[in-house]
Amino acid sequence: MKKILFAVNISFYLILSHASILSAADPAISFYQIPTPLSFPSAITLDSNSTVWFAELNSNKVVSLNTSTYAFREYDIPTVRSYPTDIISDKNGVLWLAQQDANQIASFDPKTSNFREHEIPTPQSQPTRLSVDKAGNIWFTEFSANKIGMLTPSKGKFREYEIPTKMSQPIGIAADNKGVIWFIESQGNKLGKLNPVNGDIKEYPLPFQFCAPNELIADKNGNLWMSARKDRKLLKFDPRTETFKDFTLPGRGVPEGIAIDSNGNTWYTDKRGSKVGRLEPKTGEFFEFNIGLANGQPFDIAVDAKNNVWFTELGNNKIGKVDASLLSKKQDSSVLSIKLDGQQKKLLKQTR
Repeated sequence: MKKILFAVNISFYLILSHASILSAADPAISFYQIPTPLSFPSAITLDSNSTVWFAELNSNKVVSLNTSTYAFREYDIPTVRSYPTDIISDKNGVLWLAQQDANQIASFDPKTSNFREHEIPTPQSQPTRLSVDKAGNIWFTEFSANKIGMLTPSKGKFREYEIPTKMSQPIGIAADNKGVIWFIESQGNKLGKLNPVNGDIKEYPLPFQFCAPNELIADKNGNLWMSARKDRKLLKFDPRTETFKDFTLPGRGVPEGIAIDSNGNTWYTDKRGSKVGRLEPKTGEFFEFNIGLANGQPFDIAVDAKNNVWFTELGNNKIGKVDASLLSKKQDSSVLSIKLDGQQKKLLKQTR
């Protein structure tokens, strides 16, 4: 059965200082219809074989998408109504799930199709986001319990760390290349740093009040990137200087999911604006496009080894792909959405 449905055009556009808009079309994006209706695809990741994996909140499944055949395969999660809010892949290709309503961290081995579910010691902790460190430990945020948790898979044992700020509501989490654990406090409005060696936690207030921080990711240089939804910004934190830098999205965009490609560019979804965008940190340039679907709601996002961008789409129950090879061919002649140093500026590129 064919799983590819169609490819649609996306619109590149230039936002001038006076907010006039020009557009040009490019078929760099494709969509693939998820077999289960109204599945509500949430988190997305890729394994070492570049297979796409994602979690379905409504249908309580883990799903793979073969990036060669574009065939889907769905697996039912053992605990009903587990509400899988995040999914990651470790170095062995094992998938890990944060099962929020079940209060579990679960593993799924694609080789055997076996699940294993681990009960978190703190009841009703609401595990929300996951990360894996170099040693293979699984780290997660406990949204309601105000803790950071760690699961050692080889022993099946947990360890939990209390966050100093009360009712901070931790959400995004990332392990950097030095093994340090970072997390976002959505209510505390802080970036947290956890030293796994001694359990010490240091907190950094975010540069904007009540900015509704959400996702967190570390780049190859150790910088931390986070989405600040209220202020419509991407925030970068440099651990060496302990300083923040902010990048405001063009127009009225609100960042949701974020990912980093091999060139160090930061990709994001704008669910409210039905867009996927890219920030080039060295220049501060934004490049955006509409996904081209009625009621389009791009949510989570991931980048594969070839810099293709994959994202979950809630409104139409699809998985989207931005083809890096097609995108790069058009960029030199396309009109781009651009923002430099916080101001809208005109590009010197023209459409054909």
